[in-house]
Amino acid sequence: MLYTKILVAFDGSEGSFTALHNGNEIARHTGADLTLLYVTNEMALPLYGGVHPGGVASSTVEVQKAEILEQSHGEEILNRALGRVDPDIKTTSAILHGDPTTTICGYADSHNIDLIVIGNRGHSGFKKFFLGSVSQKVVSNAHQPVLVSK
Repeated sequence: MLYTKILVAFDGSEGSFTALHNGNEIARHTGADLTLLYVTNEMALPLYGGVHPGGVASSTVEVQKAEILEQSHGEEILNRALGRVDPDIKTTSAILHGDPTTTICGYADSHNIDLIVIGNRGHSGFKKFFLGSVSQKVVSNAHQPVLVSK
């Protein structure tokens, strides 16, 4: 299969840098376009029951500050990643808010992505069973091939 659109899920971790390297190499060899996607954390606002980026907040002001910080953090991480992409590869980046698995899979579907490349954090045993893994959930839910980079 010839890939024309590759999505690299990127969070700045060591595993995501490995995924970026693999996605970059595949894009370089196939001529595919590359998209780097950063998904912000969700934050629960207990008083109102809403979900917002960041963690847990106690006020709307805290949520707004957390959203600004998370957006800035995402931009910083993606800028570092873009610096490692072959300049001959057509590359775009996006920062989205939401559940990582749902957001990655939804983006891939809506943008006709041919391949998702994602890092593996390397959890094993009970921790892997208890916490689950974004990469495992993406493999289970994606409609596209998924390359999990170790």
